[in-house]
Amino acid sequence: MVGLWTALLFAWSFIARELPVTPREAWSPEIARRAPPLARYDSGWYLKIAENGYGSPPAPGGRSEHVFFPLYPAIVAGVSRALSIDAFAAGLAVSFAALAAAALLFVAEGRRRLGDEEAPRALLFLLLFPTAFFLVAMYAESLFLLLALLAFASVARGRPAAAALFGFLAGLTRLPAIALCLPLAIAQAVRSGDGSEPPRRTRILRATLVGLAPAAGACLWVFGVGRFFGEPGLYFRLQQSWNRGTSPLAGLAQWGAALPERILQGDAATHPVFLIDYADAILFLGIAVFQAKRKRWSDASWTAGALLLPAATGISASVPRYLVVVYPAFYALAEIFRGRPVARAVWWTVSAALLLAGTAAFVHWRWVA
Repeated sequence: MVGLWTALLFAWSFIARELPVTPREAWSPEIARRAPPLARYDSGWYLKIAENGYGSPPAPGGRSEHVFFPLYPAIVAGVSRALSIDAFAAGLAVSFAALAAAALLFVAEGRRRLGDEEAPRALLFLLLFPTAFFLVAMYAESLFLLLALLAFASVARGRPAAAALFGFLAGLTRLPAIALCLPLAIAQAVRSGDGSEPPRRTRILRATLVGLAPAAGACLWVFGVGRFFGEPGLYFRLQQSWNRGTSPLAGLAQWGAALPERILQGDAATHPVFLIDYADAILFLGIAVFQAKRKRWSDASWTAGALLLPAATGISASVPRYLVVVYPAFYALAEIFRGRPVARAVWWTVSAALLLAGTAAFVHWRWVA
């Protein structure tokens, strides 16, 4: 299923590139010629890191690659050099390989949660999500998804050390790994309470260490990159240049003010696509409530945390991309639509149409997420 979906999406990306849309280009002609359709925006920063590493920090107000976490571009660089292929091709290869592996784990977990019939349907909810194309674009999303699945699978198998390792690696992949801390701790605590584990103090210690692992990986980069380049606050200075809040409170204030400001500016009429960001936030808030009502505390805490994190950075535009990796939400959607084939088909149809439209917009340098 994933291979066919990827082939169709890649084919559509090349077709969409030929659509009669006003051209935009943010890269030099040389880079633009090399870039495949599913390499845009942040892909350029990952390319720069993979080919040249991290350069010197920019002057105040400038943007740089230092806000991008190192694991994905490091793997891309390794694949590019090992296979002697272009870094763009290596990036897409890494993304697809990570997604293919993640899909196997996703379906296996789906069978445990939902049964054999619903597990493939849950995967379709994921693959048809409007921003699912980021999972095969030159972005770190699929690697993050794989590491999250590996971390939770390790918890379920009673391997806390492996869970902590995968959580730590997720923290070196993307800042949203911080949202994994509480869910992993809860999952480990619940797993540890099955009667086959050591005393309570040891169980609490294991849950704490597993839960802290993603934050440890993220903090290693956030604080380590500044220390390495001789500017302890480098990461936070660059966040401000990327129009993000420099603190959670500042970000929340920025998030809260953005919607009414944009409506008053008339963006709802001229650029209504931004409303999808808020629609996705409402959808996942509802999913978090659904999960909490069923006492799936680990799932609910991740869904809620994935919503709070972009709000804390003050950015609404990336919400749909942040949410596509929150894989328990797609099990919840499969469960919600169980026994409702007509409603499920309508959902898939609308979601697939938005996926195709979003892919085409991304190919033409229109901001999607």
